[in-house]
Amino acid sequence: MEYEQSTTVASVIVPLRAQEVEQREILRLNRLLETIPAGFEVIIVDDGSEPMVRQHIRHIVERRTLQGQIVRGVYLRTRHRRFSLARARNRGARAARSPVVIFHDVDFLALSEVYQRLLMHIREVKLATHPENFFCVPVAFLKEEGTEHFLAHFEASKEAWCFRKRHNYPHERMNFLVQGSSCIVTNRDDLLAMGGHDEGFKGHGAEDFELLHRLSSRYPIAPRPPEYTRNMGSGPITEYRGFRAYFALYGEECRQQGCTLVHLWHPKRTEKGYYRHKQNFKRLQAVMEKDVGKTYSLTYSGRPQIDPRKLLEVY
Repeated sequence: MEYEQSTTVASVIVPLRAQEVEQREILRLNRLLETIPAGFEVIIVDDGSEPMVRQHIRHIVERRTLQGQIVRGVYLRTRHRRFSLARARNRGARAARSPVVIFHDVDFLALSEVYQRLLMHIREVKLATHPENFFCVPVAFLKEEGTEHFLAHFEASKEAWCFRKRHNYPHERMNFLVQGSSCIVTNRDDLLAMGGHDEGFKGHGAEDFELLHRLSSRYPIAPRPPEYTRNMGSGPITEYRGFRAYFALYGEECRQQGCTLVHLWHPKRTEKGYYRHKQNFKRLQAVMEKDVGKTYSLTYSGRPQIDPRKLLEVY
């Protein structure tokens, strides 16, 4: 793939931590870097990898830079601290040089054409100058069989499915589709002004929902659903209820533009303290319940409104 040094539209923030050079995360990082087209800056945030891995990531950055791709590394001295997605994403956003940032897990992937459509969508909504138009990129969480199927098509440069219409969904190969995903696309200056992710969320779990809660409170897209503070789970959305259904509205237009990513399957991570769902979701609910009584104006939020009934047509 040919790259040209030019002004980038958005910075893709990719946090990771690895213990070995041949670890799955490093292999997927290389695949991702080979896929992301020109127009994006990629910020790799190494949040406490082993020294050998850190040096390997430096070599990856140097090699990609020599090839003309805009890639930079941020290296945190956090090896003896619990891995924190919130911390890593914040450091990446601060280092970004583009007006728009995209929070992108190393397990997310799509064909280059999907990222090109995403680039076009960012331009169309004028996110560089209109922070109220932040959105989420939908992510389809694949099963193990679905991951193998997807990668076989990916290697052949074929888009296995586009997720634009319900009948195209490979339900037998994916666990669920998340429209209000952690792949949040937002104006960098606006994000930093509001403090970024809440680093009180440790490890993995709910830190993205807390950020979406604050962003959506500033820039509402529709009236909040009943039982907004309730976690309805990650399965299909069958009714407009709970915060997941509300945040899913922020991924609706992006899905219609054919910008859905996939989350490649992997065994559950075993590192101590990585999954802190119980503690983090308890913290999230406390934040939401504190704010839920506050009123906000749909009229003056500055962004186009969406009919929540459209969401239920997706599932």
